[in-house]
Amino acid sequence: MAATNIQTIDLVATLRDISPNPTSDVTFTFVDQSSGKTSELPAHKLVLACGSSVFMAQFYGPSKEQKDSIPVEDSSSSAFEVFLDVLYNKKVPLKSMDFQLLGELFYLANKHYLDTLKDEIVQEVSTRKMVTEQVLEAAKVAENYASLEKFSNALFQICSSFVIDNPKSTLEMCNNEEVGEENSFTLHRLMARASRTQPRPPPAPICDNCKHVPCLNGERLTVHNFVEGSQIAYWNQSYGGSGGSVPKTVKLDGSWVTFVFVNNPNRHYQSSIQSFKYSC
Repeated sequence: MAATNIQTIDLVATLRDISPNPTSDVTFTFVDQSSGKTSELPAHKLVLACGSSVFMAQFYGPSKEQKDSIPVEDSSSSAFEVFLDVLYNKKVPLKSMDFQLLGELFYLANKHYLDTLKDEIVQEVSTRKMVTEQVLEAAKVAENYASLEKFSNALFQICSSFVIDNPKSTLEMCNNEEVGEENSFTLHRLMARASRTQPRPPPAPICDNCKHVPCLNGERLTVHNFVEGSQIAYWNQSYGGSGGSVPKTVKLDGSWVTFVFVNNPNRHYQSSIQSFKYSC
């Protein structure tokens, strides 16, 4: 019989949400460009290295970082704090973020090779319903992040679709902007882009199992895409099981999944979230 696993560390509660944290061994520093005020975000090199190969090379590679205080000049402290939350498996509410913060987070995910986070940000942007008050600001963000094509194109797509689907609102925006002003130029470029945009196809149906669009069948479970009551399979399993052998999620506790088998729903099991993939 295997020994009971007594080490069930919740990275968020144990390492991330304790302040000050005596176990942190690296500090990221920021300077607010408008006020000149400085701020700091403590972290743990090992946790960051496990989440990103870029941090692994930075902290443990042949040319590893020698300093424990690292200035960050290409990100705001608020965006970097969210980025650290992701690496600590903290649930990050993408739905509540504005487009500027999503752009900053996508930049950090791209810089640190976190493709899953990039895909989730693009999915979040693509499924948002644009409103008149957000169109111009969203278009400006898309222009500012033009080098990040997947993010920029997704944002331009929902802006262009709004222009196509809401001609009256678009004309009202044109009427409210002075010719030659910054917003006027942005709106002109957006309308030109919309004229070349193909209408969006009808949205794909939400998967009944994983509750995502597109379906996450075969994708690994993460703290960001976790859904209670979904059918799953072990990561190295080529099929989802049959009959009563099919596992279903019950809840997520940190990075641990509580699950049951269909034929015995009263007996709960627990394993690391990295052990599973969706079986839709």
